Amino acid sequence: MLKKNNIQTEYLDGPTVLSKQDLPFTIDDDKWEAIEKDQLNKSWFYHTDISSELNIETAINTVSEYIKEHGPFDGILGFSQGAALAAIVTNQIKTLVPDHPYFKVSILFSAYSFTEKDPNSADANALRITPKYQDSFQPPKDLSTKVIFIYGLNDNAVPGERSKFLYNIYNTTEGVDVKFFEHDGGHLVVNKKDFLRPVVEEITEALK
Repeated sequence: MLKKNNIQTEYLDGPTVLSKQDLPFTIDDDKWEAIEKDQLNKSWFYHTDISSELNIETAINTVSEYIKEHGPFDGILGFSQGAALAAIVTNQIKTLVPDHPYFKVSILFSAYSFTEKDPNSADANALRITPKYQDSFQPPKDLSTKVIFIYGLNDNAVPGERSKFLYNIYNTTEGVDVKFFEHDGGHLVVNKKDFLRPVVEEITEALK
């Protein structure tokens, strides 16, 4: 659908090559062997449930250097880890690549931020972004990028509430153009045309 609208896309692999032991879940040997054979055992950073211990420096450098070499780009799109990273790059692009303007559009599938329990809240379930990354996930007040959130109501890897948490940060930042789309699927990039049609319309409108 993007091609039909004359939108060219480029794809990056995450810089982290995973071993089976790095996975936060179990997988049988045959499946893992197929993943390694197809060189799909890559991620943007090593997973940990302790947000303050996450290290995304290599990922940020990988994306920044690619943009410097091949950009400028009108937009950025990410899924899951890639969406968390894309949100940060969207916010900080002018710092990471000083000659680059804000993207026109940022599309975030199953996005999330790096959260932890909020020790300052009376609500035991309240979350905050871990201090190490608070600035990274805060959109600048002059952000001119249209930010599109897409997430699944049945996503068990990144529950919709996590995507909504990050969406709300953008939605409560005055002046930021933000949209969200919910689907009834899980942890995936939706490929149903009826669902994607309004998403693509938002993208093409932003790129005018």
